[in-house]
Amino acid sequence: MLDESPSGSRAPRRTREEPSQRASATARTVQALRRELSQGSWAAGDRLPSEPALAAELGVSRVTIRAALAKLESEGLVNRRHGSGTYVNSVRPLVNSLHINTGADQLIKSTGHVPGIAEMSWRQTEADEDIADRLGIEIGAPIIHLYRIRTADGTPVTVAQDYFPASLLPEGPVSMGPSLYAFLSDVCGVDVSFGVATVEPALAGAAHASIFEGGSDALCLVIRQVDYDETERPVSYSVEYHLASAFDFKLVRQGPVIRGAKSKADQRKA
Repeated sequence: MLDESPSGSRAPRRTREEPSQRASATARTVQALRRELSQGSWAAGDRLPSEPALAAELGVSRVTIRAALAKLESEGLVNRRHGSGTYVNSVRPLVNSLHINTGADQLIKSTGHVPGIAEMSWRQTEADEDIADRLGIEIGAPIIHLYRIRTADGTPVTVAQDYFPASLLPEGPVSMGPSLYAFLSDVCGVDVSFGVATVEPALAGAAHASIFEGGSDALCLVIRQVDYDETERPVSYSVEYHLASAFDFKLVRQGPVIRGAKSKADQRKA
């Protein structure tokens, strides 16, 4: 069951990895580095610490660091230069891009404001047809429903409702903090590898009229997302109403890839 007292403990870092743990370690490392980027630990154009330094800081192997950096490079977040190092990409957006799975705290920090929580509650309930379908569980299966109103400098900007199977909870009382991803990782031992989201505009409506400035006519960006672990098992489903005037979302679009076209390197060799 859930204990409402805040949790200050975190799982100890591993300093060595077994082969069977490598994929999970890489996913966790990618998530940690994305968090550092979104929080502005490194500015655009900065060179990241060396692979040995990052490995020591995150408690993983250099092989894991190398794999994580390759993943970030494929997403356009960093640029690895042979013989020079890895640099934060200075062209593409890093913080509030929709292709990066960041939490609401990071989104609010990216706007230069102080994140907070005006209201937070959770309860055990049963999955309805929609939630059961998204989480791949039986209708009526026990789930945890987490409700949060997030603020920027004290003003409500996001209403988030998250659902995950109660079967993920360990035995005994547990504590839940403001971050669902941290809770799933540290307490439940489940790391989110990726999410699939739909995005649509909507009015705040009667349900959120008393929360947002502008009342029921406040324009929101609604993100519905199912998060998956590395085995592609759905582990959580979220519905977030973001006040449109409070955020500046961007979307990174890769490419285009032109079939049959030679790369610049090939053209130079020709």
